[in-house]
Amino acid sequence: MASLFSWGRSSNSNNSKESSISTALFVTPPLPLITEENALKIPSVKSAIELISNSVSHLPIYLYSENEMNGRIEKVSDPRTKILNHEANDYDTAQALKKKIATDYLLRGKAYLYKKEDKLYHLPFKDVQEELYTIDGITISRKEFVYQGVTEVTLDESEVIVIDSATNGLLVDNGQLLSIALAQLDYQQSLLSSGALPSGVLKTASRLTEKAITSLRNSWETLYSGAKKSGKTIILEDGMEYQQLSIDPDRMQFIETNKQMVSEIARIFNIPESLINSQANKYNSLEANNIAYLQNCIGPILTAIESALDKNLLNDIEKELGYFLRFDTSELLRTTEAEKIATVSAAFNSSLISFNEARAKLDMKPTEEDYYLLSLGKVLRSENGELTVLNLGQELNKENNSGGVTSSENGDQKQQDSTIQ
Repeated sequence: MASLFSWGRSSNSNNSKESSISTALFVTPPLPLITEENALKIPSVKSAIELISNSVSHLPIYLYSENEMNGRIEKVSDPRTKILNHEANDYDTAQALKKKIATDYLLRGKAYLYKKEDKLYHLPFKDVQEELYTIDGITISRKEFVYQGVTEVTLDESEVIVIDSATNGLLVDNGQLLSIALAQLDYQQSLLSSGALPSGVLKTASRLTEKAITSLRNSWETLYSGAKKSGKTIILEDGMEYQQLSIDPDRMQFIETNKQMVSEIARIFNIPESLINSQANKYNSLEANNIAYLQNCIGPILTAIESALDKNLLNDIEKELGYFLRFDTSELLRTTEAEKIATVSAAFNSSLISFNEARAKLDMKPTEEDYYLLSLGKVLRSENGELTVLNLGQELNKENNSGGVTSSENGDQKQQDSTIQ
């Protein structure tokens, strides 16, 4: 049995190292300003990553072909879609594989897949190093991938699928913003866990001994320090005065600062802020919100994955015949029931879909006989110039100058009119 993934191999994969004199270029990615583990400690970052990766992971991938004669696109049954939608390998589901791809794509800028025996395996970005070879010093003649797993393994370029975002990933390109967000969380945690609330200083008219100062500090921290003891009534001894400081968390506007940081993080992920902050919804409908999410955020990720799969999983003949792999994004465009019915009805009334196609979109069973809805107020013109008047049941042909009305094969009347131009 031929391998499902052998068709897309590069023509350069059979060139051995000795077949050409080349220079190795070791690709070292820029060091991130923040680790992946620390970045995921930021709630809005974690929420955005989970939202996007889950959206990508649950979308099915199908093989399609485009007919050159009529431009019609048809779904093709193919065993490769089982690997892309169900079982990626003996241990990982396709859903888990796509989730890992999306996470590496966002944070690292690249994701790697390993092809072996008609199975796909995820290679963590941090464990892969690219080695590029060039002959002319300009173009890349060959690639190799060094995987640091249990042992070091060198993989040929025909064995690895690279999903490239053409960026260094958010950990590098937006590492400074993520570091600020993490520092802000650490500061708030430190202040709330050990700070005296309300914050301030104690004043006394008399001079205190060191022992008295230590005793007063310990008593104050015991009674009022920590978030759980905030709001307690402060009782001062005779001659003491409490002065509140300007670093009071209420005056520091933690809530406003956090809102601004969430907005910035939503911006770098290109997602509508309402998806991670319910108070920021600027769209009036679920459909408009999902369309913005699909076009600005999910769309580029899906396109990158599709392009990589087309390049590596399809052979040259399939590409010439118009075959391509695509995500089915209809799940992302789910609307309310009223919006869905209105959209399907409009498509049916415009004759864009048939009656059974409309019922299928509403998850209803088809009828025995399918049909299209045509408007009697319209006139159809064919490529040869023949006109069909729907409300009269007549066909007008400009090639016959005899005039009159004749019957067509289906019983309709046909009128020959030389005046039709």
